[in-house]
Amino acid sequence: MEGNDHTLAWVILGIYIVVLMGIGWWGYLRSKTLSDYYVGGRTLGLWVVSFSFFATYFSSSGFIGGGGYGFQMGFGWSSTDPFFCILFASLAWIVVGPKLRNYTDKLGSITLPDFLGFRYGSVMPRVVAAAIILFAYIFYMVSIYKAAGEAFRTLLDIPYIVGILITLIPVMIYTAIGGFRAVTMTDLIQGALILFGGVLLFVLLMVEVGGWSAGIEQLKQVQVIGGQSGESLLHLDGFGPPPIMKAGRMVHFLITLSLAIGIVFLSAPHMVVRFYAAKDQRIISRGMILCPILVAVFTLCVYSIGPFAWLVLPKMVPASELANFFKNPDQVIPFLTLKMLPPAVGAVILVAVVSAGMSTINSLLLTLATSLGRDVVQALKPSVSNEKILMITRVSSIALAIIPFLIAINPPAVVVVLVGLSFSVIGSAFLAPLMGGLYWKGGTSAGSTVSMVLSTVSCIIWYIFYYRTTWIYPILPGLIVGVGSYILVSLFTKKPDPKIIAVGFER
Repeated sequence: MEGNDHTLAWVILGIYIVVLMGIGWWGYLRSKTLSDYYVGGRTLGLWVVSFSFFATYFSSSGFIGGGGYGFQMGFGWSSTDPFFCILFASLAWIVVGPKLRNYTDKLGSITLPDFLGFRYGSVMPRVVAAAIILFAYIFYMVSIYKAAGEAFRTLLDIPYIVGILITLIPVMIYTAIGGFRAVTMTDLIQGALILFGGVLLFVLLMVEVGGWSAGIEQLKQVQVIGGQSGESLLHLDGFGPPPIMKAGRMVHFLITLSLAIGIVFLSAPHMVVRFYAAKDQRIISRGMILCPILVAVFTLCVYSIGPFAWLVLPKMVPASELANFFKNPDQVIPFLTLKMLPPAVGAVILVAVVSAGMSTINSLLLTLATSLGRDVVQALKPSVSNEKILMITRVSSIALAIIPFLIAINPPAVVVVLVGLSFSVIGSAFLAPLMGGLYWKGGTSAGSTVSMVLSTVSCIIWYIFYYRTTWIYPILPGLIVGVGSYILVSLFTKKPDPKIIAVGFER
C-alpha cells in the first residue's frame, strides 16, 4: 500500500460500510421489543454468538495495540497475554455461560446490571453497576478510537480525527437503529475479517523472515534498543520499558496487565450479555470449543508480530526512528501493513483493523445505552414504558458515542495501558457480584454494592499512587478488595428473598 493511491482501499471500505448499514436496517426491522433490541430476542445461533464474543473482545486496540506491544515488551507479552486470554475465554464459556443463560432467562433479565438487581433483590447494585459501566466504558472507548485514528493516519494519510469519525459514524448509526441483532450480525462479518487479517499479516511476516524457527535464530543476532541483544526478546523479564526493567518488576507488570485484560472475558457486561442471547444451552456447549479456538489462533498469531518486527523494521527506517516505534508501539502494525503488503492485501488488513474497532465500539455503545435506559432511567422510574425506554436507548447510544470522541482528540499515549486500566475496573468490579450471584447463595445486595464501589476506587487509587512504584497493575488490588469485601459484607447483611436465589440453583 506504499504510495499515495489508496483508491482500492477506499472502494473496499466504502462497500463494507454500505453492507453494515444494510445490516443495521435489517436489525431495525426485527427489533420491535426491548428484548429484541437488547439481546436479540434470545434466538442467536452458535456462529453468531461465538464470533460476536470473539470480535467484541478484540477491538482495534487489541489488533494494533496488542500486536504492536510485543515490539516494546518482547515475547514476554506475546506469550503471557495469549495464555490469559485463552484461559479466561475458556472459563467464561464453561463457568459463566451455562448458568448465566439459564438464570437470566428465568428472571427475565436482559442486562448484567438488571441481573444483579434481580438476583440481590435491590435496585442499588443495579444502579451502581450501571454507573461503573458508564465510567469505565467511556475510557475504554477512547483507546479504540485512538487505535482507529492511528490506523487511518498511517495507512491512508488522512487526519487522525477524520479516521476516528469514519470508524465511529457508521457504528453509531447501525447500532442505534438495529440494536443487538445488528451488532451481532456485523460482529460475525467483522470477526471473520479480524481473524483473516490477523493470520494473513502473521503468515506474510513469517515468509519475510523465513519461518518461525529461522526468525527466532535471527532475533538472537540483532541488536535492539539500548544495544541489547535480541535474545532478550525471548525471555519473560528480558525486555521492556526502561523504568520497569530498572525496577526489576517486569514479570509482575506482565502478569498483572495480562490478568487485567484477560479476566474481562469472565465478567465484563458487554461480553457476558452474549450468553443471554444464545438460543439454548446447546449453543453454549458448542461455543465452549469454538470460541477458545478463535481466541487462540488470533492471539498466538497477531501478538507474535511485535517481537518479529525487530527483524524487518530496522531495514525500513533509520536507526534513529526505531525509538519512536518503541515509545509508541501502536504504530508498528499499521506501518508494517503499509510497507510490506501490495494494495489489495493492504486494503483487506485496513478493513480488518477498522472491523476490529467497530466490533467493539458497537457492543460498548449498546452496553452503555442499555445501562442508561434500562438500569438507570427505568430502575429509578419503573413507570416509564418499555417503548419509551427503547427510544431513550436509541438516542443515548448516539450521545454516548460523542463523549469518548472528545477525549480521544488528545488521548493518553499507549493504547494497551488505557485498556488495562479500564479492564482492571471492569474485571474487578463485576467479578465477585457476578460469580457470587451465580454460585453462592449467601451473597447480598450490600455485599455486591460495596464490592463494586470499593474495587473501583481501589483500582483508581492504586493506579494514581502505587502503580508506577510497584508496576503491579490495579486489577490485583481491585480483585482482592472486591472479593474480600463482597464476602465479608455479605456474611453480616440481610439475605435476598430465598425464592429468587432458588431460581438460579434449580436443575
